[in-house]
Amino acid sequence: MEEGSPANVEAVPSPSFQGREPAWRHLDHLYEISKRLAAFEGVERTFPEVMTLASKAHPLRTALLLMGLDSGGDAQPERPVLTGWHAEGVSAARLTVAAEQAASTYAWMVGEEAVEPQHDMGEELDGSGSWVLPEPPMKAKAAFITLPLVAKGLTFGTLQVEPEGVLAEEGLAFLDAVANQLALALDRHYALRREVRLRERAELFERVQRDLLQRERLAHQAAEEAHRRQAFMAEASAMLAGSLDYRTSLPNLARLLVPAWADCCAIDLLGSNGAERIAMMAVEPAGHPLGSGSFVAQVFSSHPWVAFPASPENLPEAQTPVERAEWTGFPSNLRLLIRVRGRTLGALSLISARPERYGPADVTLFETLAQRIAAAVDSALLFQQAQEAVRWREELLAVVSHDIKTPLLVVRMNAEMLLHAARPPADERRRQGRRHLENILLAAGQMRDLIGGLLDRARMQGMPMPLAPQPWAVDELFREAAEVLRPLALNKSQDLVMEVCPGLPRVRADRERVLQVLSNLVGNAIKFTPSSGTVTLRARKVDGMVRISVKDNGPGIAPDDVPHLFERFWRASGVNERGTGLGLSIVKSIVQAHGGTLWVETQVGVGSTFFFTLPADS
Repeated sequence: MEEGSPANVEAVPSPSFQGREPAWRHLDHLYEISKRLAAFEGVERTFPEVMTLASKAHPLRTALLLMGLDSGGDAQPERPVLTGWHAEGVSAARLTVAAEQAASTYAWMVGEEAVEPQHDMGEELDGSGSWVLPEPPMKAKAAFITLPLVAKGLTFGTLQVEPEGVLAEEGLAFLDAVANQLALALDRHYALRREVRLRERAELFERVQRDLLQRERLAHQAAEEAHRRQAFMAEASAMLAGSLDYRTSLPNLARLLVPAWADCCAIDLLGSNGAERIAMMAVEPAGHPLGSGSFVAQVFSSHPWVAFPASPENLPEAQTPVERAEWTGFPSNLRLLIRVRGRTLGALSLISARPERYGPADVTLFETLAQRIAAAVDSALLFQQAQEAVRWREELLAVVSHDIKTPLLVVRMNAEMLLHAARPPADERRRQGRRHLENILLAAGQMRDLIGGLLDRARMQGMPMPLAPQPWAVDELFREAAEVLRPLALNKSQDLVMEVCPGLPRVRADRERVLQVLSNLVGNAIKFTPSSGTVTLRARKVDGMVRISVKDNGPGIAPDDVPHLFERFWRASGVNERGTGLGLSIVKSIVQAHGGTLWVETQVGVGSTFFFTLPADS
């Protein structure tokens, strides 16, 4: 084979390929570095990894990154953050020299006279404190290469590397490319952090705004609720204070509560005869069906506080003035005791079909309302008692003034008879005088008993009339009443006749009260019967009772006056005789207290007969 033939030529790389091989290698490393910077995870973690990749292209001893940015990306050139990397075997002293050089170069590039690097390299760096700018960096050793980190035309940091050996032009271009990619990655990283921070601030501001709006809305709602409660309490208080008739004001209050505060309201008051429902109000809540399954129908048929009125046994104890309860169909129920001066007057029941309707503020409101209801009812009862006391005082005075006149007239008549008895013989005068004196004493005793009984009745103030019933013979009661009233009849030349059926049983009665009835009826008969007339007392047994009648032949009573005859303080028009209008009403109350009946039969121009019955003694 000839020399120079292709078979004898060794395959060697062409000069152009050998020149491009470092460039291809640098591109491979830059590609890896770019991928790593694309997944930037923070300076502390990413920078050492990037410099490790860069040292594979060109061996490096140290690499220091100084950034004049804080954690949020804002500029702080006087306090740069120092992040370092070094190869194995590099001493701390060498690392300190590199840091001093990096700080001075950084200060010169950003135009600061002194900087105070912030680093977390521990004992790897000797010394601490600020580094002052030394001589210009052009006098520095050529072993350190400092590259500026520029973004948007501004230098925000430096990258200082210390290569092993001398770098060729392509090596410097490689490091410059690394610095540029690092600057771009850092700029993107801090821009993202600024965006995140701005977004977080915006979200925080939005949350604060929402919270402020919510608080303002709740405060406005609370103010409206407070104003609503105050307005309701003012209206309710005015309603309760405007009238002493709680039977009118409490139903009006129930209408004020429903439906504004409840779907149903019941007010029960306790009395001597048990509980009484004073007010009841219920409406259909919105959304509830009408008919047998409606809310109102359920309330009236099955609600424990409405279908079964309050009583002392089913009310809560005094230590529990507010009772909460839940039942099917009635999720919100409040019952409040109406109490005053340690005494329970009744209960206020509020019912709602809406769950959890009554909060603490509502309970406080209704507690205050229950107290004001108690005060209003108590004031009304005290006023009624005062009125009743005045009425009984007036009635006492009227009764005394009425009923004491007849015994006083008897006393006067007997006294006059004593004066006229001076003409008969001495024995006859003594006999008649003794009889007149006995009548005077009997009339005085009747006055004493009458006044005592009236005072007892006044002390009872409307309670049932006290009686002391015993068996009494009717003819004996007739004689005793006639002894006192006969002088009045004799003064008008009237006959006083008594007729008692044979075998008539005794009556079971209070002697003083029956004599008071006979005194009133016979006294009226004598008063309205003309002179020389007749007044007749009769007694007979009818249907197990003893019927007593007092008949006169006076002018009779007009038919229009008969229905009012037994009313208190009523007097017939056209009657010349003066009186208080209480006599027949007193008679009626005494007869009814004995369990009897009083009535009259009359005919104008003929006369009148008053009848009353008393129980026979068995």
